[in-house]
Amino acid sequence: MPGTPEKSESFVAMQIVPEARLWAERAAARLWMLQVSFADDPASTRHEYLVEEIERSIKDVAESRHSEYLSALMERFPGPERIDASYITPPEAETVQRGPQEVADELVARLPEFSNEAKAALGRKLQALGLFVAPSRGIELPLELLGKLGMTPQEALDEERLIKLFTALLEIVVTLDHLIWNVWKNVAPRSSIRREEGSDNPRRTIGRYLAGDREVNNRQITQMLEKTRQLTGGLLSAIGPAGEIFARKHLERFAPEKIRAGVELKGPGFIPNVEVKCWRRYVELAADLSGHAVETQIVDGIVAYTEELISKSEMRAR
Repeated sequence: MPGTPEKSESFVAMQIVPEARLWAERAAARLWMLQVSFADDPASTRHEYLVEEIERSIKDVAESRHSEYLSALMERFPGPERIDASYITPPEAETVQRGPQEVADELVARLPEFSNEAKAALGRKLQALGLFVAPSRGIELPLELLGKLGMTPQEALDEERLIKLFTALLEIVVTLDHLIWNVWKNVAPRSSIRREEGSDNPRRTIGRYLAGDREVNNRQITQMLEKTRQLTGGLLSAIGPAGEIFARKHLERFAPEKIRAGVELKGPGFIPNVEVKCWRRYVELAADLSGHAVETQIVDGIVAYTEELISKSEMRAR
């Protein structure tokens, strides 16, 4: 009968023009692709993607013909849940004619139509399948450092060589740090110059810093390395003046003019001969002169010079 639902649906189907059927066929293929691509996403998210695609596809169709085109699309999904994956099947002819490369090309061409969220989700799926690897940001050195190395920003860093260089330099720093502080502890056990608290294990401290430990900041690393640099520089710089410092202190006691001046200040006494008095005074002073005493004087001179140098450096830094 004319009024039955079956007759009405048949009548509507007969009224759908070829353009609407062609539009519905293409739209259904795209909806199917979206449904399959985001099958792991929540149903609400997939629903939003499909609705957005339908709205985007039909926006170029005259509003007066929306009902006609949507009816053609509904024919492609006859089930009660018209955008659920179990009721969406690609057109048979489309599946036969379109190969994987064609599907991939269309996906790439239509990427600008995806929302940012959809692009991110698709990227994660492709990466999980191993189809591409997220590009590395690489390591960028500051311009100042590049200039010191004679490099330009356009030159790419060899990261493998950079790691090897860092490893070698780290070993040098750690070894030198251990050696120089042990030497200082032995020659100047009562010196006020000491390590920063918590920096007695530079290898571990640097490791925590590189791992992003918030308790180890840039300032702590800088101070630790600066202390070692100052001490190393101070001790090496003191080697040269050490002989001059010892000679100056030695001559303050043993120079002939110093001994004579000391003897003359005491008056004639029982021995009138000045030369004899000077010799006796030299013998008295030489009683304290030994290899250990000379070594102590040289070490004390090095320590005093190093402490003075570091003190001046710290004052300039302030």
